[in-house]
Formats: sequence, C-alpha cells, structure tokens
Amino acid sequence: MKLTIKILKGEEYIVETTEDSTIQQIKEEIEKKSTIPVEHQKLLLVGKALTDEKTVASYGNISDGTKLTLVVKKPDPLRDVIYRHFKRFLQEEQSQQLTTKFMDDFEQKLYQKLSLDDLEKIATEMLAKRGQNV
Repeated sequence: MKLTIKILKGEEYIVETTEDSTIQQIKEEIEKKSTIPVEHQKLLLVGKALTDEKTVASYGNISDGTKLTLVVKKPDPLRDVIYRHFKRFLQEEQSQQLTTKFMDDFEQKLYQKLSLDDLEKIATEMLAKRGQNV
C-alpha cells in the first residue's frame, strides 16, 4: 500500500508499506527520502500521534492512499541533553554545576582549537556521510 506523508509547511512523500510494517519502519523510510532523522519525526493521523511499535494494521483507519501528517520536532540543545544525562545519576545542584563546567570547557576547546574553516570541513564531511547513508 502507498501512504502519503505530508510535512507541515513542506513537501509530500509517497511511502510504500505493508499492513505488517511498524510506524518505526515507516519513519525510517521517510528518513531515507527526506533526511529528517527518525528521532525528530512525529507521525499524525487525523491529529493523533502514531506509536512507533504499532503496525499499520493496528490502526483500522489506515489504508492505501491514507495521508499522514509529519511534524518535525526540533532537536534538544546540547546543554539540555548533557544536563538530563547528569541528572539521571546526580543531584540537581551537581548536575547544574557539571553541565555548566562541561559546556564552558566544550566551548573553550571548540573555539580555541578549531577555526571556522575546520568547522566548515567537519560539517561538509558529516553532510557527505549522511548523504551516503541515504
């Protein structure tokens, strides 16, 4: 079956799938076509979020030609990710202090060691690798 994936304020994609496919597998197909990472995707059917582990068949109202809406979630800032990681193992105050120390150290090393040309090279290589995975 073919599903139409409409990105809010963006493009449309057609994804080939079966009733046994999971929502996660559909997201992986979308990533191949759009380069939007799976973890940034949220699929909606008539305004309701679809669950990654469920299959297409588990949603009775998905059939050939159904249009799903894709909402692209912004990635969390690095500071938030680091803080959440520390928070899993440490107290609030320690987590805040270590996050601040980590970010200060990271920014200092980044700006001292890398020129803008270096950053551009890294970004270009990362984009090229991403293009190879598609």
